[in-house]
Amino acid sequence: MKYQVKDGVAWVILDRVERLNAFDEKSWEELGEKMRRANGDNNVKVVVLTGEGRAFSAGDDIYAMLELNSVEDAKRFFNTLFSAVESMMELEKPLICAVNGLAYGGGCEILLFCDIVIANKDSKFSIPEAKLGLIPPMAISVGHRLWGRAVTRLAITSDEITAEEAKQIGIVDYIVDDVVRKAEETSKKIIASVDLDSIRAIKRWSKADKEKVRRAIMELALLSLTSSAKRRMNDFKESHDKSKERKLK
Repeated sequence: MKYQVKDGVAWVILDRVERLNAFDEKSWEELGEKMRRANGDNNVKVVVLTGEGRAFSAGDDIYAMLELNSVEDAKRFFNTLFSAVESMMELEKPLICAVNGLAYGGGCEILLFCDIVIANKDSKFSIPEAKLGLIPPMAISVGHRLWGRAVTRLAITSDEITAEEAKQIGIVDYIVDDVVRKAEETSKKIIASVDLDSIRAIKRWSKADKEKVRRAIMELALLSLTSSAKRRMNDFKESHDKSKERKLK
């Protein structure tokens, strides 16, 4: 995961391109570290989270989740996930998400903790955990507050939606051709014109219910160990592997 600061903006860049920027335990740990680093740096006024390649993030790495074989394994993985989410919730600076492609599962859910979401026209959004015998913990615990009833529909149907549809239900704020340029422009505008003490107060009062999120994530931890979830995740893995093999031939 890359981290760079330029002109008062900390750029956190997901770079597991070969996994469509899916999160394994190390990735969640790094995300939390980068967010806390930005929060503690007085030179950073705005944080931008984006991804390399054709995805913002495909969510949790199914290959990594299949390796969770005990309650201790699952709790360790998902406590790391919660720590990363907590770091976003506790961030005192504006967080802009620049969605450059696919935003699935956890990669879609973390947009709930971004203050401004910018997407390109080709971005796709989905909350498909139910297909894998899992739940989308952030979406079902605090998603209604921002995205309304539509979040339940997306979680139940696992439908993929376009950037325009995502904008209609509040997942996306701006749809542009160049998400990096828009993120830069928005960051400069905030830094030049908005009082940072005001921003800290705004973020403090608009913070999501941390305990509710934690409980939902812990329920996901237990669900990830069920036989149904393991079977569905393994089916997904095998289907994905076969698809890759066909593309290589």
